[in-house]
Amino acid sequence: MSISQFVAGTGARMRVFDLGRRVAKIGQSEFEAFENLARPYPVPYLRHAWVGILSWNPEQPGQHNIWFLKLPLDEQNILQPGPRDDFLKHWLRVVENPDKDHGEAPCAFKPDGNRMAYFHALALKTLKQDTTQYYTTARAYFSGDTGWENWQQLGLQGIAEMVARLDEQGNSTLLQKALPQMDASDAAVPRNVLLGFLENAEPDVNLTIALTDSLAARMKDQPSATDLALYCRAMSQSVSVNHRREVLELVLKHPLASEVEVLSAVASRCWQDLEGDILSLYLERLALAGQDVFLALVADLMTLPGKRKVILEAFRNPQRSEELGAAIGILMNAARGGVQ
Repeated sequence: MSISQFVAGTGARMRVFDLGRRVAKIGQSEFEAFENLARPYPVPYLRHAWVGILSWNPEQPGQHNIWFLKLPLDEQNILQPGPRDDFLKHWLRVVENPDKDHGEAPCAFKPDGNRMAYFHALALKTLKQDTTQYYTTARAYFSGDTGWENWQQLGLQGIAEMVARLDEQGNSTLLQKALPQMDASDAAVPRNVLLGFLENAEPDVNLTIALTDSLAARMKDQPSATDLALYCRAMSQSVSVNHRREVLELVLKHPLASEVEVLSAVASRCWQDLEGDILSLYLERLALAGQDVFLALVADLMTLPGKRKVILEAFRNPQRSEELGAAIGILMNAARGGVQ
């Protein structure tokens, strides 16, 4: 039995979200194929599938169930079914003996606060439930009604719900207009929280331009590695591919580009744009970060669909630097040692 079959057997519907690199919906058929060992997990992270599963029964309004699961994968990112089966056995025992304490389910994990807030925002939207009171507070702040310096009353949940509903109530335009005001008012805390949530969304062209202008304003000062990482993450799924790739190239040419925080953000959120000249530039910066960082992030990238081939092609670039050549040599020697 699979999780999909288990949920269907209860008469409930389900929606699956990836919670590894960011919070994103996974199609029902795609998840079922993954569970049936017919397809690798689309966005593996640290050799696991990190999923949030929301289930609800249309015949029982207001009732829903949430599971957060960390499912181990094999070398081809195919599900290792044993731990999943243990999870299902646990829940079958719960169904049979609901009054008994069965302890924590196998494979369960607790997402961090930001992921939890955004997942909850998506759950409310999926279930067509009302937003929380924090949403109203967030909209008032980003409208400028409460003063840009008065952000202390904001909660993660309200900002998460605004980003999850960019397509509602003019929220995208509201945030687009708010960004320059926050920059001018030095409201770095709410701006950075907003940037963190935007990695899960698909900013439209106008919001992307506002983000680009906001990054340009930070570049005129002395941006930190955290600043650069946040803007890369925020624009990683922008509908404007050209804008986000221009920003990525700009960041990778910055002196702080070899900081681990920047390199990790690019690998974990911007992998779709790591190809051609941008990939070569990224690898050059990665080679300057130290061998441990190089090995770890290249290994992680190679687990992503389609990335192994383009990375190996970039390794053969005759224009690569001596530093990158040396890092590649150590990586290859380590790989041969692993094979032996």
